Amino acid sequence: MSVRRFSDPDEARRALFASSDDAALARRISSLWARATRLAPPSFDRGVKKFRSIDAANRDRDRATAQRVRRLRRKSS
Repeated sequence: MSVRRFSDPDEARRALFASSDDAALARRISSLWARATRLAPPSFDRGVKKFRSIDAANRDRDRATAQRVRRLRRKSS
């Protein structure tokens, strides 16, 4: 990624936003997704799970999320 210099903060603020018809927008989004995937690769449990209720499914999702956060924190330390 190249370095850009700005003459004032307003110019830098305007550079943060891209219009939907910008040809480089798809490339910028793809680059962002690739970086996010390298930093925190997705992890999914294998197989299909059945739950007795939405609450049980939510508890399982919360448990898996907390476990992933702990794993990422250990990895970054």
